Amino acid sequence: MTAYQLFPAATAGPAQTAHAAPVRDTPAVAAADDQPVDVRAVDDRATVRDRMGLPDLQISDDVLVDTAIDILRGAHVGHVLVRGHDGRCTGLLTSQQLGPYRRANDAGSTSVADIVHDRGPFAHAGMPAATAATAMRIRHLEAWPVVDDDGYTVGLLPREPA
Repeated sequence: MTAYQLFPAATAGPAQTAHAAPVRDTPAVAAADDQPVDVRAVDDRATVRDRMGLPDLQISDDVLVDTAIDILRGAHVGHVLVRGHDGRCTGLLTSQQLGPYRRANDAGSTSVADIVHDRGPFAHAGMPAATAATAMRIRHLEAWPVVDDDGYTVGLLPREPA
């Protein structure tokens, strides 16, 4: 596990965060000494844990499709994490996957568990971030659930900007 510590501030200015640490003798900052650099730009040992965030929304897999559509619309998000009856992650549901159900007459009687959504495999917190980014690019994922060894959600990994 990579641990980052805060560097003491050289001046009385704003405190520097762990992701804006001064780095010297790095090609990315060769022209500008003592400038804060994003740790992800120089650390190839970063893990999913370093890059994940908390999921905005989670729904149960027994929620009806029309309710899931309303939740996504109301929250103005493109995806929602889906949990099973035992609380474990069962996948990620996107608004694109719900598209065919928006005009369907039977959407009110169809549960999220009955439609296809990204059911895994999921990322793990200790996985190298570069490996996760490659897997997300190959699978065309905008976000990827991060689970612990028991399958419970611990975070959500967003796609890195290209």
